Amino acid sequence: MEQIPFVGCFGCGPENESGLQATFRNMSDGGVEGFFTPKQHHCGYQDVVHVGPISGFLSEALGRVVLQKDQYYLTRSMDITFKCSVSPGVKLHAMAKLKKYSGTHFTAEATVYGPEGEVIATGEGRFVTMQKAEAKRIAGKG
Repeated sequence: MEQIPFVGCFGCGPENESGLQATFRNMSDGGVEGFFTPKQHHCGYQDVVHVGPISGFLSEALGRVVLQKDQYYLTRSMDITFKCSVSPGVKLHAMAKLKKYSGTHFTAEATVYGPEGEVIATGEGRFVTMQKAEAKRIAGKG
């Protein structure tokens, strides 16, 4: 099942031309799968994607594991390990899963892969859940 994007979101907003325009879907095991193809404007060094967009993609994948529980979230902290660089135009694939959930806080872990299955980055994130009304307000939906 595909997850709903938030229109102006840097991570998933389909209309945010400066953003990642990443897509995500729920997995039957409760995890989340995501896809992101970096563009030239995501580069730091020439033809090397900056760690910022990869971190943003990882953060989106990590946090979205609780959307299946009808929860919204804010990122509290993340630990990321980068394994190799990426060129623009390379389709990246993320897999995330819930590690710990308390109702008000959760921890998730994820891996970003390149097209040949090589590990680009791994991460663990800690998040705080939000009330639905607050999430809708800051998402511009209420």
